[in-house]
Amino acid sequence: MASRRSSVRVRSGPQQNLMLVKQHKRLFNLDPPRQLKYVYVWGKGLAIFTNKNFKKGENVARLKGRSVTASISTPEAIQISENKFVDTKYLVPEDFINHSCSPNVRADMIKRKFIAIKNIPRNTEITFNYLTTEYDMNKYGTDFECSCGSQNCFGYIGGFRFLTRTQKLKLKPYLSPFLLGKI
Repeated sequence: MASRRSSVRVRSGPQQNLMLVKQHKRLFNLDPPRQLKYVYVWGKGLAIFTNKNFKKGENVARLKGRSVTASISTPEAIQISENKFVDTKYLVPEDFINHSCSPNVRADMIKRKFIAIKNIPRNTEITFNYLTTEYDMNKYGTDFECSCGSQNCFGYIGGFRFLTRTQKLKLKPYLSPFLLGKI
C-alpha cells in the first residue's frame, strides 16, 4: 500500500522509468517490470500504471515480500492473518498499487500475485481494494478517507471489520483467505 510520505525523483538514463524514492528516511531505486510504469497522480502521489493491455485473469504484478509480524510491518504491507503481513525490507514497485473502491486487480495471497479482475487498457492506473485484505486498518493507523471517485466508493477505508454484512458479501469473490474466514 502506498504511503503518502514519499519524495520522488526521476533518474535520466537508458531506463526511462527508474525512480529514486525517499521514504522512511531511506533511498530506494525502483525499477518496475517492463509492463508497468510510474506516474505521479495529483492527490495520491506515486502510482503504478500499465504499459500494455491486460486481459481479465492475467497476472499483472508479483506480490513480493515475506511474512512479518504487525509490530515490524510497514504501511505498505498486506495483511495475511490476525498478526502477520506480507512485507518487504525495501520498497518495491508493487508498493505503489493504490486503493480504489472499484479496482481492476485483486491480491491473490496464495499465488502471491496481483490478478486482473477485468480487462485493463494500456495507460491505466493499477488499483486494488484494500478492504479485500485488511481487517482493521484503524488499529494500525493506516485508515483513511477515500477519494477514489468511484460511484461505489465506501468513503472511509478502515478495514473489512467495519463493513456491513451486505458489503462484506459483495467483496467475497476478491477476499484474501484470512478475510474469508471472517464472514
